[in-house]
Amino acid sequence: MASSKSRNSRNRSASPTGARPAVGAGSNGRNSSARTVAAVSATPTSPRKPAGVTATRSPKRTAAAPEPEEAYEPKAAPSGPPTWLQVTSLVLAVLGLAISAYETYAHYNGSHLLGCPAKGGGTFDCTAVITSSQSMVFNIFPVAVLGLAFYVFAVVIFSPWAWRFTDRAIRLGRRTFRITSRGVDVLRLGSIIVGMGFVMYLIYAEFQINAICEYCTGVHIVTFLLFCITVVSAALWGLGTRNQSAARS
Repeated sequence: MASSKSRNSRNRSASPTGARPAVGAGSNGRNSSARTVAAVSATPTSPRKPAGVTATRSPKRTAAAPEPEEAYEPKAAPSGPPTWLQVTSLVLAVLGLAISAYETYAHYNGSHLLGCPAKGGGTFDCTAVITSSQSMVFNIFPVAVLGLAFYVFAVVIFSPWAWRFTDRAIRLGRRTFRITSRGVDVLRLGSIIVGMGFVMYLIYAEFQINAICEYCTGVHIVTFLLFCITVVSAALWGLGTRNQSAARS
């Protein structure tokens, strides 16, 4: 009896008081270890590559080639002055022709123009201007007749047909004459320069006569406007090159 009690007391002193069972002991330990093994097996692991094998990158995907776009065709350059400018020049030429025709009529029929003062001596005196010595060129050609001839030609050269003229060959009898668009443009520019020079002379003549003719002033203004249109069109669209490009197209 005394020996059994001494063995029990030695066993209790060898084990620490209140010690908990080790992890994994008993039913609770078995459950926790099972969960840990299941979690580890569920974790994906990358396969190990054998030693000496280098990793190779997958080739990059090349970007898809863009679809070919439709060829862009620029708009054709205008073949000359706009239509409204061509029509304006024609209207001005017709107006100059009408005034010149009326002055020519007055020159041969009493030298009196409608709307001008009947009595001379004032600043505006059409009769004094168109009957003066300056109204005759070389005392042979009346200025009014020369103005009429110039504006007959101007109506043709300032028409839209002449503005859009292309190179053509004209046959007269056995001879063939080639008329170029550049020649038409140069002729237009040269004629209006000569006409503007003649206008400057007539203005000088009016200062000599010390009188102004309203109808002559009207012709001077029309000639000046045609001069501006011709010079500007030659500077912007050239002489003949625009018409040749239009003919090739």
